[in-house]
Amino acid sequence: MGYGQNSAVGVVFQNSYGTLGNVDSAHYIPHLTETLQKKIPPLKKESMRQIHDEGDSYEGPHTVEGELSSEVDAISLGAMLKMVLSETSTVNSGGIYTHTFKPRTADFDEKSSGIPLSVYVDRDTSKSEAYQDLNGSVLELSVANGEFLKAKVGFVGGDVSSQASLTAVYPTGDTYTWDVSSASIAAAAIDEFKELTITVDETLEAMHTLDGTKTPNRIKRTGFRTVAIGGTLMFDNNDEKDAFYAQSERPLVLTFEGVEVQSGYNESVTIKLPALRYEDLQGNADGPGEMELAVTAAGKYLVSSATALEIVVVNTQAAY
Repeated sequence: MGYGQNSAVGVVFQNSYGTLGNVDSAHYIPHLTETLQKKIPPLKKESMRQIHDEGDSYEGPHTVEGELSSEVDAISLGAMLKMVLSETSTVNSGGIYTHTFKPRTADFDEKSSGIPLSVYVDRDTSKSEAYQDLNGSVLELSVANGEFLKAKVGFVGGDVSSQASLTAVYPTGDTYTWDVSSASIAAAAIDEFKELTITVDETLEAMHTLDGTKTPNRIKRTGFRTVAIGGTLMFDNNDEKDAFYAQSERPLVLTFEGVEVQSGYNESVTIKLPALRYEDLQGNADGPGEMELAVTAAGKYLVSSATALEIVVVNTQAAY
């Protein structure tokens, strides 16, 4: 019997779809949960045969699904962002690296919409499992008062094979807590957020073709990308309700300032939504306590920014 506390997860960015990533290049993620599993739904015959029992079962199409969640640190966050987003630039300044991530503007190649991934999972048994040819389809970043900044990635793919047990080497970056965060809307500081969740959905699907295999031939988009924002605001005034009524679009910036890693340089994460638009903002006097606003919003694509989202990570990691 394996212990979850002895489990390990390592992520490798593949050079191409169809080739297992080398475990020696793995980014090990200190994880909260992992739910990766291979799915093999049965293919059942439905022809009538003068009997009441269901038809024979055959092996159906193979897929891999699941999620990985983490209380992110300054180093592993970059790896989790790259699982879904595109790293558009990296700037080096004396051993301090600034990584900029944005949603993809083009598919990785004809087989894979996002960068293809291999995820090695060691569940404290005699072997590990390597899930390959995955894409990160959904990215969720969340923070609540009194808690850590957390990240979650949802995967679609792929295939799985048995591998040797992992010897994990974890990053040493600092973990972000709620009290190192600050937020602004339209360049004005706002301190009413109690919790905030940003979810990027790439609407990806593993697709099978008549290629002589049961595993997905490619991973492609099935709809428009969405950037959704949910959260809770203290109902101190009507400013945000007025913005909802006006259906205005304003920039939201959320910043996490970490420890100093070099004189004058701190690890940090800056999340920028150039055009936040409220879709629903509910706040009512439904009890004796302090009132709150339930926030549902979208991050819209802004032509002048050429993106709906930008995340800048400053750390000591040279490359992902």
